Amino acid sequence: MPRSVPVHRTSRLLAGGAVLVSLAAVLTGCAGGSGNVAGCVPKAVAGQASQTIEATGRFGSAPTVTFATPLHVDDTQVSTLIAGSGTPLTAQQEVSADLTFLNATTGAEVSKTDYSGSAPARFVIGGVGIPGLRKALVCARVGARLAVVLPPSQAIPAANRPAGLTATDSVVAVVDVRDAYLARADGSNQVMGNGLPAVVLGADGRPGITLPENTPPTTLRVANLKNGSGARIAAGDTAVIQYTGVIWKPDDITNGTVFDSSWTTGSPVDVVVKKGQTVPGLVTALAGQRVGSQVLAILPPSQAYGDQATSTIPADSTLVFVVDILGKA
Repeated sequence: MPRSVPVHRTSRLLAGGAVLVSLAAVLTGCAGGSGNVAGCVPKAVAGQASQTIEATGRFGSAPTVTFATPLHVDDTQVSTLIAGSGTPLTAQQEVSADLTFLNATTGAEVSKTDYSGSAPARFVIGGVGIPGLRKALVCARVGARLAVVLPPSQAIPAANRPAGLTATDSVVAVVDVRDAYLARADGSNQVMGNGLPAVVLGADGRPGITLPENTPPTTLRVANLKNGSGARIAAGDTAVIQYTGVIWKPDDITNGTVFDSSWTTGSPVDVVVKKGQTVPGLVTALAGQRVGSQVLAILPPSQAYGDQATSTIPADSTLVFVVDILGKA
């Protein structure tokens, strides 16, 4: 990935099949499960086992978890201990959460996040390495505390299993869903001007960019494909985004080449909207935008990498970015 463009978080806690097991790094009266709400069809529901779990303490603080042992389930169960609010979560969304894991056979705690508020686990629900959590979080809401019971086959994979768990142990997880980010820009569509690159969105929101035949502009151009209505991104903020970048360099073999895209991994990235942290043209393009917007930014070389070449971008290249602003970190 070229220097100074958005970079994937090296501190991502759960991605693909990986589960980090240090305390700071492992992902993290009962109501029913998350339920079939607002048209959302849950992948897991409440059951006898999940309804026996109690987790006292305020939301966002390390809970005291009690349940009768041993617990064992054949399929993931989830009960809501504290109700959340807002739109039900989908598998495509990234969330931040604090989690406590316990051995369901012995009741012993095996791992948890630090609950400081500064280092919650962040992961895309559909990509988390614990299959049962993928099921339990669909249709949950931000602000919810969930009690989840995971059978061994849907719990922490063997390669990442922490000390205190065996291959035959079910797992209890208490999950506080702190925040969630959009899966894709959801703002209102805007009419685009002539002479700009054409953008067509795939079913998942992934942009395809077609460059016009005219000469690239020599000054920064910014246009909104969608206008969001969420929180405003100020200079210095960290924006959570999905993006695709294309080289616009007529008469060069790289013209139209995608040099980088977060969509290839399916995971959003964090961008600090500050010069010196991100290429200057993107700082200007993102500052003042609202969450939910989709932004087309055309960066002349002076607003990108100038006469410096990278492994994927020739010197003196104009860059075209399509950026979905999913949230503020």
